[in-house]
Amino acid sequence: MPEHKHHSHDTRQRIRVKAKDTPGVICIERSIHDEAVVISGSLTLEYGASDLHAWITNELEKAAQDIKDKGGIVGHIKAAVSITATEIISVTDEKAMVTQSPRNTARIALAAIMFAIEPPDAESIIRKALAGVRTKLREEKARDSV
Repeated sequence: MPEHKHHSHDTRQRIRVKAKDTPGVICIERSIHDEAVVISGSLTLEYGASDLHAWITNELEKAAQDIKDKGGIVGHIKAAVSITATEIISVTDEKAMVTQSPRNTARIALAAIMFAIEPPDAESIIRKALAGVRTKLREEKARDSV
């Protein structure tokens, strides 16, 4: 039986963080399908007890109005919101305690299909909607830290 030689392997691993997973970074992709302008956007946020859904709803409605104001037609605009909450379970002595982190993480994935609008205008409107949510969060953080 041949003798197996043991090779030294570099055990360091690189962790790659994608921009779309970085809190506060707005990522936008734009494409054209037939006559439609399709914009995909994402934003990850860390937030407290804010009414995130109301903010998103408000910004999507403003985006729809902006598209109409530019003479465009909204096919649809929708956002999927994934919320991650962290709970900590600790035991001191014998009794376990569960506490929830005061901040959650939300990932907003937005898709918009629109017609009769210039692609750069469409992209700008969707970027503005995500930036509006981010601005509301920053304003809330500023109020909370005072």
